[in-house]
Amino acid sequence: MPLNPVHNLLACDTCHRDARFEAPSLDCASCHMEDYRETREPNHAAAGFPTNCETCHRPSDASFEQAVFDHNAYFPLIGVHATQACAVCHENSVYQGTPTDCVGCHRDDYDRTQAPNHAAAGFPAACESCHRPTDASWSSGTGFDHNSAFPLVGVHATQACAVCHQNNVFRGTPTDCVGCHRDDYDRTQAPNHAAAGFPTACESCHRPTDASWSSGTGFDHNSVFPLVGVHATQACAVCHQNNVFRGTPTDCVGCHRDDYDRTRDPNHAASGFPTACDSCHRNTDTSWDQGRFVHSWFPITSGPHANRPCSACHTNTASYAVFTCLTCHERSETDREHREENGYRYDSPACYACHPNGKH
Repeated sequence: MPLNPVHNLLACDTCHRDARFEAPSLDCASCHMEDYRETREPNHAAAGFPTNCETCHRPSDASFEQAVFDHNAYFPLIGVHATQACAVCHENSVYQGTPTDCVGCHRDDYDRTQAPNHAAAGFPAACESCHRPTDASWSSGTGFDHNSAFPLVGVHATQACAVCHQNNVFRGTPTDCVGCHRDDYDRTQAPNHAAAGFPTACESCHRPTDASWSSGTGFDHNSVFPLVGVHATQACAVCHQNNVFRGTPTDCVGCHRDDYDRTRDPNHAASGFPTACDSCHRNTDTSWDQGRFVHSWFPITSGPHANRPCSACHTNTASYAVFTCLTCHERSETDREHREENGYRYDSPACYACHPNGKH
């Protein structure tokens, strides 16, 4: 047993009474159990403190008052807790069984809080999920991260809590846009969202960072139908009459059948032109006259056929499906050149059958 400063000052018979030295106990309590029982600040026995004195008292201490009990090993004393007297938490010097979870001491604070009403809102009783032990008060420095439940950006960031959480009701507040904005969806007329068949997923067109419903809509029309050329200059109502959006055709002829039918230069229907307008017209054209027809049936871009008017071959402009080769190719010439050809006939279909590329 080391004789530390205090023990070294004692007479031997203080510990070795009746001159008994054999097998003395080396644990503190064997000599200091009476000190343990008589201590009232705090009451060690009532507090349930262990009887191994060395957990708080050092042999080198000059007195028991120099205890080095580490409260942080049980409960960290920080923030407001560091400023409190022991009796605030340990009433009547009761230490044993003192709760270490916040709600164990602060249930009353939880129950009586009205801004917002924690119990009605369904807030967890784990105070530390929103409040930090370093906070100077319950209302200062709340650590609740609203973004973990619903990001507060744009207009949402400027609203008072009661705008979304009426009557201090927090539990069950929807996190999808339409859950709060169904009325906005239903009453919108420009365009009428319900009649147009727009999805109720507001975020598919509107961004949470927008300052209003009408500003910065994120709807990408190009994902449905590219707005280029003349289409880019038109008001929505030109294509979507009476605010009808659902079912609007995306193929050209779906909107331009009348243009196809009434065209006479040339007559598209009589000529058998395809109704796929984009086979000749580009969506970037500023007018129908800018069509780029490709004469894929017979080469007319070079040789004597180039620069000839359509009427040279298509004498019946009522139908471009009908053509003639005989206007330019006289019979005397063609008969002379085909004397050795079996099955030769002097008619346009026969000419085209043998000369689809215009060559001899």
